[in-house]
Amino acid sequence: MQRRDPSQRARSMPKSAIREIMSLAAGRQGVIHLEVGEPDFTTPVHIVEQAGAAASDGWTRYTANAGIPSLRAQIARRVGQRIGAEVDPERIVVTVGAVGALYTAIMTVVDAGDEVLIPDPGWPNYESIVHLAGARPVRFPLPASQGFLPDLDDLAGRIGPRTKALILNTPSNPTGVVLPREAMQELATLADRQGLYLISDEIYEDILFEGEHVSAGSFGLEDRIFIVSGVSKSYAMTGWRIGYLVCPPDLAAIAARLQEPTTSCASSVSQKAAEAALAGPQSCVAEGRRIFQRRRDLLLEVLGNTGLLPVTPAGAFYALVDIGDRHEGSVEFAKAFLLEQNVATVPGLTFGPSCDGTIRVAFTIADEQLRTGLERLKTYIQRN
Repeated sequence: MQRRDPSQRARSMPKSAIREIMSLAAGRQGVIHLEVGEPDFTTPVHIVEQAGAAASDGWTRYTANAGIPSLRAQIARRVGQRIGAEVDPERIVVTVGAVGALYTAIMTVVDAGDEVLIPDPGWPNYESIVHLAGARPVRFPLPASQGFLPDLDDLAGRIGPRTKALILNTPSNPTGVVLPREAMQELATLADRQGLYLISDEIYEDILFEGEHVSAGSFGLEDRIFIVSGVSKSYAMTGWRIGYLVCPPDLAAIAARLQEPTTSCASSVSQKAAEAALAGPQSCVAEGRRIFQRRRDLLLEVLGNTGLLPVTPAGAFYALVDIGDRHEGSVEFAKAFLLEQNVATVPGLTFGPSCDGTIRVAFTIADEQLRTGLERLKTYIQRN
């Protein structure tokens, strides 16, 4: 009997060059890893200890789809303090990582054939999730010449009758740009005027070096705004896989139901760890921010006067580096640089067509290694 073809949607999902470079680097010794986007330090001891105690106390069973009520209440208070308005815990859905929150937000409002506006440059999973929803990603440019900020008129011109949602990210992966208050307000107003859902990825909200983090939820419009965040980056908890989604009040129940056929619920032990993180001392967050700012400053020390940095990162722990007008493109550049200099970076092309003349570096490793990797990168670009 002839075998049926596998899913065309799955087979045609865009590939991530991040994983391609990580796989290439995995078989090599002594690689300097500038491609990995996670803190290099471990989860604070008080969080680990309280998670262990919770497991010993029997927190090893399923939870509600939307998460443990006490954690949802903590998240609601945290978000409320940041946006200056009370947030009902019923609007909170705890997810498996922030990517789970993004997936849930998109699946809650997007149908096959819809269009979703995604940033270019932007995290590649935006495109992948929209693709899996059967929708069409429509990129809107964030030109380096404009500080990687959106042009409101250009963005408005890309909205059509099938446009359903707009995805934003601040602080940004891969640029490190922080959306100013005025820009965020204009984008929220545009979404409201055009009847779009606004999905705001704010997972790096605590890693800020200049300016202020302005949440999309700061301007009301709660009936059409989703806020995505989690504990992964702020508390060095990437492997615990806890994110959360703040939903419009009338869509929270739908978003919670979507957990059932995908994950059922987030890990109960990890949820208790997230409770410990949010309720415990926040000095670990400040210390992490201080470490990343020091490393960002090291990045500026090595590359800041070379013309290779289109924009100075103001948040997160990434920067795009200009590799010039190279015929081979960013993918071949990153591969060759890894093989010749033993330094792993991410091809800019994975973040959008506008970025093929760049590579992304993550300043998430020890200072000495970071300096060595950046010095090798500077020399390699200038020599070639």
